[in-house]
Amino acid sequence: MLAEGDLSQIQEDLRLLIRHAYLNVPFYANRLPHISESGDVDLDHFHRISLLTKNDIRLFRKELTSRDIDTRKWHYNTSGGSTGEPVRFIQDEAFDRWTNVTTKYYYQNILGIDELGVKKVVLWGSEKEILEHTQGLRSRALNWLTNTTFLNSFRMTSRDMERYVRIINANKPDLIRGYAGSLYELSRFIASKDLNIHSPRVLVSAAERLDRDRRETIERVFGARAYDFYGSREVDGIAGQCKRGSMHIFMFNNYIDLTPCNSSDVSRIVATTLHNYSMPLIRYDMGDTAIAGPARCGCGDHLPTLAEITGRAIDHFLTDDGTLIYGDYFTHLFYFKDWVRMFQVIQEDLKRVRILAVVESVNQGEMQQISEKVRLVMGRDCKVIWEIVDEIPASPSGKRIFTRSLVS
Repeated sequence: MLAEGDLSQIQEDLRLLIRHAYLNVPFYANRLPHISESGDVDLDHFHRISLLTKNDIRLFRKELTSRDIDTRKWHYNTSGGSTGEPVRFIQDEAFDRWTNVTTKYYYQNILGIDELGVKKVVLWGSEKEILEHTQGLRSRALNWLTNTTFLNSFRMTSRDMERYVRIINANKPDLIRGYAGSLYELSRFIASKDLNIHSPRVLVSAAERLDRDRRETIERVFGARAYDFYGSREVDGIAGQCKRGSMHIFMFNNYIDLTPCNSSDVSRIVATTLHNYSMPLIRYDMGDTAIAGPARCGCGDHLPTLAEITGRAIDHFLTDDGTLIYGDYFTHLFYFKDWVRMFQVIQEDLKRVRILAVVESVNQGEMQQISEKVRLVMGRDCKVIWEIVDEIPASPSGKRIFTRSLVS
């Protein structure tokens, strides 16, 4: 567990990051107030820093990049995000190390399980496996070394799900991890077929909010407790649920502050990456909302908590033969498509998909490629309609959902 004294180190890490950004990142030169000539940072004014948005990263990626980036090992990453705004960003070796630290801390200290060593099944998405009918050698080797069986959840036919049940029962994993929606759909399939399924020690749901109805179905079918894990590609792990039900914020990885919305209980989740000096994201608006939890949880861990993540959902699309296509498959099709500012993929019926796109310019070649990849999973006779728009209307909650299925 994290000791109370360790929390003071988090503030020092925040000061060091802000000082680095002020001195080395052009975007922040006039954005970070109350830094003395000696470099001292007054955190009392931290909440006055303007929010950073996905659009800022897209428009000012060069200015957000640290001048000393070549002193680090770095790489590009990209995300469609739950608002459907594709964005490319830079992460480095230190960021990756802290990602691993966060994962280990959550499983070992909060859930009490050796995530790296135990036998596990991961129900996750692989666009490459669908498009190329293969899994990379490196991925297979890593799965073998970490005792992981990977099951592709981007496309799940009845035959796929029957096979997944057989694999889970044969492997008898201690841990099953997957997209919330995919775990739910597999659970529904198991219940509808009245199949027996191995009960793991721990179920972990990620990538979208695990609401009460889906949680109850998953837990009832698998006979195991399901825990919610919240994060994003931009900042990685943010919070994980403990056995008391609280979502513990990994403040040693990302400094999280909650900015109140109109409601007195609901706040915006604002994240600052503490260890990515190549492209610091300071007060980054996640586009998600949450309700604050108690400062101290009865589980004994000293990390602060969220009571509930109140916004995030990803739809599955349905084909005419009953195959479920996980919505995040379509998000991946827009990765590294810098000409697309915002998008939304809508399944209007079994054979018609409409893509709304706000673009910098029209790229007919890549539009055709995306359409082909949509038809690959939705059927060759699926009609893909592109609609170039000036804006994409937000949902009643204020979010722009990136995939929507209008098919029951």
